[in-house]
Amino acid sequence: MQKRTIGILAVILAVVCGAVAAARWPRLGELWASRKGKDKADETVFVDQAKVARFIELLPSVVELNGIRTAPVTKPTRKRRLELRGQLDFDPDSMVHVHGRFPGQIVSLRQVDEPNAELHTQSLKTKRDIAVMDHVVQGQEIGILWSKELGEKKSELVSSLIRLRVDRQNLKQTLRTYQEGAAPERTVREATRLVEQDETDVEKARMTLRSWLLSSPEIDEVAAEADRIHREQGERIVSSTRNVQVENEWARVKIEAPRNGTIVEKNVVVGDIVATDSDLFKIADLSRLRVVANVYEEDLRYLGQMPRPIPWTITVNSMPGMEPISGFVEHLGGVIDPAEHVALVFGKVDNPRGELLAGQFIKAAIELPELPNVVEIPTRALVEDGKESVVLVRIDKKRFRYAPRRVSVVRRYHDVVRVRSALTDAEREQGLEELHEGEEVVAVGALDLKAALTQEEESMEKKP
Repeated sequence: MQKRTIGILAVILAVVCGAVAAARWPRLGELWASRKGKDKADETVFVDQAKVARFIELLPSVVELNGIRTAPVTKPTRKRRLELRGQLDFDPDSMVHVHGRFPGQIVSLRQVDEPNAELHTQSLKTKRDIAVMDHVVQGQEIGILWSKELGEKKSELVSSLIRLRVDRQNLKQTLRTYQEGAAPERTVREATRLVEQDETDVEKARMTLRSWLLSSPEIDEVAAEADRIHREQGERIVSSTRNVQVENEWARVKIEAPRNGTIVEKNVVVGDIVATDSDLFKIADLSRLRVVANVYEEDLRYLGQMPRPIPWTITVNSMPGMEPISGFVEHLGGVIDPAEHVALVFGKVDNPRGELLAGQFIKAAIELPELPNVVEIPTRALVEDGKESVVLVRIDKKRFRYAPRRVSVVRRYHDVVRVRSALTDAEREQGLEELHEGEEVVAVGALDLKAALTQEEESMEKKP
């Protein structure tokens, strides 16, 4: 590129006198440039009174020698597609966190069969604790928790029921004595108050157990134990099989799977002390995964303008032979990452055969509607310096005359760039110009020509 620029500048020096005249007398410069075909010089740079290069004109031999080529400005040649990168994740709508209903200690976990890896046979199996990636069904017991708090609340209900039965018997006996005239009315009122207090305590204990999600059969079992103790006049028969069983079950809490799914996280082992806010297990439905993709903030407005639902296709990076999966964007994230300047886009994808895995990288493609007043040029035709985007347009079909034009870029691809063919008044005031279908832009050598124009402008600015 440097050699080309030096060559062009060398030619410019050959016509420096004409260039100076064009800079100081614009009208004379135009006439001098229009007669250029009769001169021996290879190049003309027309600079206006503001010392801005308006166009550059080259002889055919210079164009051929430097390999300068143009390309037509066309309508968009491909569908407007937005490609996003992201990954698969567990569907939060189908993933549950399993907690203990009470604080306590894990005393056992569900035992599952596992083929003996050493014998390589399915006939001999070993037992192991339930683990990650094991499948569970709703209501299945997956662990046992021993809770001192639950045992105490059950005991409170038993005590309240026994006390209620005793006080009811006392009240009945007091009423009989009162009717016989052998007891004062105050004694009846006191016995009645005790029964009412006992009824309140019983109901309070029942409501506490209900608030801890004990089922009615479980509460009825506690009441049955109270009946047994009352019948035996409060003497516990240790040798009784039923009594031993009750004692063993008294503070035990079953940990059950709340839904069908696969255990994707396990945070307990036998012996752990856990609280009610501890995640013991996480169970997810892997037949449906969530798609999380990143969209740049400048592209977010395109998605916001599209009708819902927004269709997209998903491909998995690690599975190149897999057919694209069709789906829909469910919602757009409302927060821009300050570091990456991206927002999140969410969707779902079906995974009936379990081929997809949470955490896999994916690409999502969204077909966007075509924008009006947009044309397409080769990427090499666009010259950018961080401040402006410029193309060199051939303004005379009979001559190799090229003029710089600042354009408004809509979107960049690896091989083409889309720019606006119609501008607003505000954009024109910024110095931007339109580019129309059918015009020709320099696709090879644009950077050299722009450098020559820029250097000529700088040299003219240094002159008085």
